[in-house]
Amino acid sequence: MSYQSTIKKLIGDKIVGSVLKRKSKVKNAVRALQNILHELGFDEELKWKKYGADGDYGSGTSKAVKDFAERNKISGNGENVTLAIAKKLLSRYEILDDLQHLYNAVKGNKIEKLLYRNSPHSVGVSALQSLLNELGFGKELKWEKYGADGVYGNGTTKAVKALAKKEGIPGDGRKINKTLAERIINKLEVFYGKDWAKDSSPNEINLGLSIRQSVENGRTRIYVSDGTLEGRFTSFKKGVYTFGGQKVTKFINANKSSLESIGLTNSAMNVMIAVSENEGNLDAVNTWDNSFMTFGMFQWTAGAGKDKGELPALLKKIKTANIDLFFEHYGQYGLDLINTNNVSGNFTLNGKKLSTPEDKEILRSYEWVFYFWKSGRDTLIKSIQIQHALSRLNRFYRTDKVKVNGHFISDLVTSEYGVGLLLDNHVNRPAYVKPCIEQAMNQTNLTSPQNWGTAEEQKLINAYLKIRETYGRYPMTDANKRAAVTKKYLDKGIISDKRGSFKYNV
Repeated sequence: MSYQSTIKKLIGDKIVGSVLKRKSKVKNAVRALQNILHELGFDEELKWKKYGADGDYGSGTSKAVKDFAERNKISGNGENVTLAIAKKLLSRYEILDDLQHLYNAVKGNKIEKLLYRNSPHSVGVSALQSLLNELGFGKELKWEKYGADGVYGNGTTKAVKALAKKEGIPGDGRKINKTLAERIINKLEVFYGKDWAKDSSPNEINLGLSIRQSVENGRTRIYVSDGTLEGRFTSFKKGVYTFGGQKVTKFINANKSSLESIGLTNSAMNVMIAVSENEGNLDAVNTWDNSFMTFGMFQWTAGAGKDKGELPALLKKIKTANIDLFFEHYGQYGLDLINTNNVSGNFTLNGKKLSTPEDKEILRSYEWVFYFWKSGRDTLIKSIQIQHALSRLNRFYRTDKVKVNGHFISDLVTSEYGVGLLLDNHVNRPAYVKPCIEQAMNQTNLTSPQNWGTAEEQKLINAYLKIRETYGRYPMTDANKRAAVTKKYLDKGIISDKRGSFKYNV
């Protein structure tokens, strides 16, 4: 059970004040409290270097609780943790990662590179949104509807503009500058101990695997090892994340013959190389957002809320290809599939269907983070990921469900370059592909694709690229930059814009 979960359970059981008090015998609960106070920056009061989280609610813990209460304008002498103090501890703890993220961006002079309208850096944007909400700009953010969704759109722009106006700092809300970021930090750090941004030595956590936690460069890092392999993850909000290190391009270039053996054409591999730079690594994992578990190159998820997710469909493909491999990485730990097709489905864990947010919460655990991360390093699973990513084309490229002016999209866009752009669009904003192509056809007055050559297709693609920049309430994230990345591979000669150059075994 995490530190937060331990305190939340005490609150839910209405026993927080009777358990978290001087000379408490419930050592694990006191350790959870001490670890939270440590991360909130009260090392001096706790005498952390000497005692750490020893489970003894003595003078140090009492002093830390009292100091926290005073900083947060809550009455209390530190002799016990009242309900009000416990709730405030959790609320400050919940945005600590966000505050540290902003602090590190300021420290590294990266603010304006990360936080701007339509930024693709969802982790940083999500952190900013949480802090803006904490400062009272939830109305502008439409917090109740969107929360910290990681999209720097109209709501975030309005909130940043409102904050800038309140603080007397010039700005239209379309980006965060260093001055405004520092103002946010200054307004919130007063509620924390003085060591909230400092590094700390590793703290062992016993959860079966070898798991240790430390603060490095102002961020909480989680190290998980099975004795053979160790993964390093960054704590953020409700979970952790890692961008991973298994690059799609490197893997494809080193394994072309084996990928051909499972049905991937050279043309399809070229497209994946061009698209992959805009997506994730093969061992990327994220458990901090509302989808509980996100994994792999196309960031497949377990599904938000009660929704089905795309991740079970990937695991179904792995299980079908090699059931022993599935068991090695997932099945032996109790994970299986139910109601899963080639697009989406549900997980089961030890026979129980994970269909509600409460059920799926277990996927945020450090164990499952490690298991998925480790599986992303397996050669066959990497191959299946690439195959599964390409199979996304089956959902829109040549299907009766997605026709444009009576034509399959596969009749309109047949170049490697064009398909790469569409695939990238479908990963980012799947519902936008058809209407954007449709508008491009209408705008260019192009008909009868059976008579097109390369020039006509390029004309369609150029119009489509312009339309997708602004299409929809939430336009495609960083559409121009993503298109430029794909174009780079065209310029290098890795993909072709010649009509008919894309070859794919559907």
